[in-house]
Amino acid sequence: MKTPIFVFLFFFNIFKAQDSTYPEIDDDITLNKKPLVILPAKNHPNKDLEKKVLSIIAEQATAVGRFDVIDRNTVNQILDEQKFQLSGMVDQTQISKIGEFASAELALLLDIIHFGQKGVPPKKEDDTNDEEEDGTLFKWIVKTVVKETIENIKSKDTLALENNIQTELKAKVTIINIETGISENSFSLNASFTGGSRDFSLIKTLKQLSQDTRIKLKEIYMITSEVVEVDGAYINMFSGENLGLKKGTMFEIASKNRLKTYKGKRISLPGKTRGLIKITDIGLDGSRAKIVRKWRKIKIGQKAYELKASPTITDISFLSSNKKRYEISGKAWINSYSDFTGSINYHLGSIMDSKNNMDAYLGFGTDLNYHLFSQYGTSSSVSLTIPALLAWRGDDDGHNVISFFSDPSLDANLAIQISKTRDIVFTASYIFTSIHGPWQWRRDTGSNDEDGNKITETEWAVWKDGIKPALKPEGLYLSISLRRIRF
Repeated sequence: MKTPIFVFLFFFNIFKAQDSTYPEIDDDITLNKKPLVILPAKNHPNKDLEKKVLSIIAEQATAVGRFDVIDRNTVNQILDEQKFQLSGMVDQTQISKIGEFASAELALLLDIIHFGQKGVPPKKEDDTNDEEEDGTLFKWIVKTVVKETIENIKSKDTLALENNIQTELKAKVTIINIETGISENSFSLNASFTGGSRDFSLIKTLKQLSQDTRIKLKEIYMITSEVVEVDGAYINMFSGENLGLKKGTMFEIASKNRLKTYKGKRISLPGKTRGLIKITDIGLDGSRAKIVRKWRKIKIGQKAYELKASPTITDISFLSSNKKRYEISGKAWINSYSDFTGSINYHLGSIMDSKNNMDAYLGFGTDLNYHLFSQYGTSSSVSLTIPALLAWRGDDDGHNVISFFSDPSLDANLAIQISKTRDIVFTASYIFTSIHGPWQWRRDTGSNDEDGNKITETEWAVWKDGIKPALKPEGLYLSISLRRIRF
C-alpha cells in the first residue's frame, strides 16, 4: 500500500510545483479598458457648447473601444450626492474624490480656451478693370460714393455677413491619474471653419474636432499585447474586440524588456525588435495576426506594441536598356502589406525614338500590385504599371516640341529583405503596348489678352522628311529598386 501512496504524492507535488511556478501576465500588458470620467476643467460661460464638446469626447472615447466612459448622468448624480460644486478650476482633490466615487482610473479634463464666431467678408474679386479709362469725372464720383456707402453699411453691422461665419474653437485636454492625481498626458484640440450660417459653421467645426479627438485618444492609449502562440507565418496574441482592435491594425514584435543593475540602480532596457504583424482575425479577447516582416525569430511570450500608423514604403528604381532607354523613378505605396496595393509614381528618363535621337521625358503614374507570397525574407508580386509621360526634343526648325506618351507594362517583382527597414527589388517588365500623341509646340502670336498675358497658339512640329519620330518602347525590361520601410 505504501508504494501507490508514494507515487500519488510524488506526482501531486510535481503538479503543484508546476502550477505555483506558472508565469504570470506582465503588468504592462493591456487586458482591459480604462474606466474614464470626463469633466470640465472649469465652468465655461457657453454651457451648450461645453456640453456638446464633452459629448463628442465621450462618444469618441467609446468609439475607440479602449475606455469605459462613466455615464454623464452618473457623474452628475455623484456631484449632487457628494455636494461637489465645480465652480472655477477643478483641483486634484476634487478629481481624485470624483474618480474614486465613479470607480474610474483616469479623469479627462476639458478646458475650452477659446471659442468665437464672427461674420467675415467673402473674398473680394479684382475690380480694377471695371472702370473704363475714358470714363467721365461725374461717373467716377458716382461710383466712388456708391461703393463707400455700401462698405459703410457692411462695416456697421456684422449681421450682414451671417451667411459667411467663421468659427474657431481651441481646447486643451488633460489626462489625470485618479490614484496619484498626476497628469499623465495632454493634447490640444483646434478646429475652425468658415462658411454658411452660425449653426452650419459650428457643426462643421465640431465635426473636425470629433475626428481630431478620436485620433488623439487612440494615441494616448496604445495597446501592448503578448504573443501566446506562433503558427508558421501567423501568431495569436492577447487583445481583441474587448479593446476595440480592428482588422488591419499593425504591431511591432519585440523581446521582453531586460533588467540591468548599474551602480546600484536597477533599470529596464527595451528588448530587441523582431518583426511586424498585421491583424487578420479578431476574437473577443484575442486576435490572430500575420507576420508581414521579420528580421529576428518571433517566439511565444514576446511583446507586441501597437503602431500609431501603418508603415510607409517608398521605392527608388533604376532602369537601363541597351543604351536605348534610361530611367529613374520613385514610388510611394498606399495600403502597404495588403494583398492588393497601389502606388503613386514619378518618372524621369530618356528614350531613343525612331530617328535615333534620345528624347527626355518626365511624368507620373501608378502601380496596381497583387501580392503572391512571402517566405524566408523574400516576397513576390505581380503588377500593372500605368504611366502618363511627356517627352520633349527639337524639331527640324529648331522648335522645342513635346508629345504625350504612355507605355503600360506587366511586371513581375521579387523583393529581398536586406535589413530591418530595407529591401532590394528586382523587376522584369513587359511593355505590351504604347500610346504616342503628336509632336507640338506653342507659338507666340505677339498679342496680349485683357490681363496682359501673351496669347499663344498650338503648332505642329516640322519634319522636313515628313516622318515624325515615333516612340515604340515595347519589349522586355529589367530594373532594380531600393526600398525603404518607415514605421
